[in-house]
Amino acid sequence: MNGMDWVEFIRKTEDKMYHLHRAIDGICNDPDYKESVTTLTEVVRDYQVLVEKAKGELRGIDLHRDRERERAHYYDHDHH
Repeated sequence: MNGMDWVEFIRKTEDKMYHLHRAIDGICNDPDYKESVTTLTEVVRDYQVLVEKAKGELRGIDLHRDRERERAHYYDHDHH
């Protein structure tokens, strides 16, 4: 994945985490949903691990070089 793909992945994953947090907040005091809260909390932790890994990948990408490579690919393949 290129840098922009990682940015989009992080954005979408953080949006999912936000919605999960809202759902957890809405049901956390209801004893009928205790197991659901536990499961949703584990899912949020899994997402957080994925986001941290994606951020690590993004830190390792030279975004300037990545953009130049995409621009060169665009002109080489689409405009000749």
